[in-house]
Amino acid sequence: MPRNRRVARRTDALTRASVRRGAGTRPAGAEDTPAEEPPGRMRYLRSPATWLVGILLAVVTVTFQDVLAASVKTILPLDRVPDRLSPQNAIDVVEVRDVKDFGFYLVRDGADGKLLEELSSADWWQNRKAVDVDDAYWMITLQGRAAQQVRITDVVPELEGGSCKAPLRGSLVNAPSQGVMDVIPLEVAVDSPQPRLKASKKDGKAAEPYFTGPGAKHITLNQNETEAFIVHATSEDGYCRWRYRVRYEVGGSTAEMTIGAPGGKPFELTGRLGDMSGYRNVYFPPLACRYQGSHMPDTWYRQTGAEYARDRKGSEEPLCPKT
Repeated sequence: MPRNRRVARRTDALTRASVRRGAGTRPAGAEDTPAEEPPGRMRYLRSPATWLVGILLAVVTVTFQDVLAASVKTILPLDRVPDRLSPQNAIDVVEVRDVKDFGFYLVRDGADGKLLEELSSADWWQNRKAVDVDDAYWMITLQGRAAQQVRITDVVPELEGGSCKAPLRGSLVNAPSQGVMDVIPLEVAVDSPQPRLKASKKDGKAAEPYFTGPGAKHITLNQNETEAFIVHATSEDGYCRWRYRVRYEVGGSTAEMTIGAPGGKPFELTGRLGDMSGYRNVYFPPLACRYQGSHMPDTWYRQTGAEYARDRKGSEEPLCPKT
């Protein structure tokens, strides 16, 4: 054998061929596998900075909404904002109260069975089981609701059926005077061809139109401001039922509303009969006659309409009837 032949040495080194044949490294164990990281969006949501930014955005949004609402109320007319601020809801009717406590009242036939006993108690005056005769005093209290000032430009009575009817018949009550409240005094003849509210005059001068004419006035209501006025309504010849149509301006718009008596009923008033004998009965206190005695009793008298008319034919005040 030739001596110059080299002998290959065995080594433990890996060759490329062994790698290609699959011989070589063992698979890495589970403990060597790196942990899976959460997606980028989840990492962002879990960040404290993200929560802080969200809270700040919520506060800014609420504040902006409040500022925007206040700006809309101030700048835009009320008919361009939500219904709760519309011109139709710009006035609240706080109270409508009958404040007449003297004069004549009419009780319809069949309703005066125990009237003589009821007249001396407070219940009859509070319940007011009668219709005003000749005149009526109603106190109306209004309140402004709108952010802008409300300007009442006219108040007009609207008669049911367009006109008054014949005066009512029944029993008449003549009550003593106790006065009325001191508020804006207005008056209206509801049985006139064109009834208009007028300003009452205390010096005996003729009343002038309140809302119309050269000296026209108006009533203003700021937000949450209240105003009360008394309307003195009169009727000489007829029985009238009516409601008031109120016209006003607010936020550049005009609107109307209707005011009636308590319970949604119309106001009512009747003129007095020309012949007092046309009443079934007439009730009156000692103040309406001449009482003979040292102490005036706290009582009421009743006469038929014919007896009442007979006793008052003369110019002198008649004697009080015997009980």
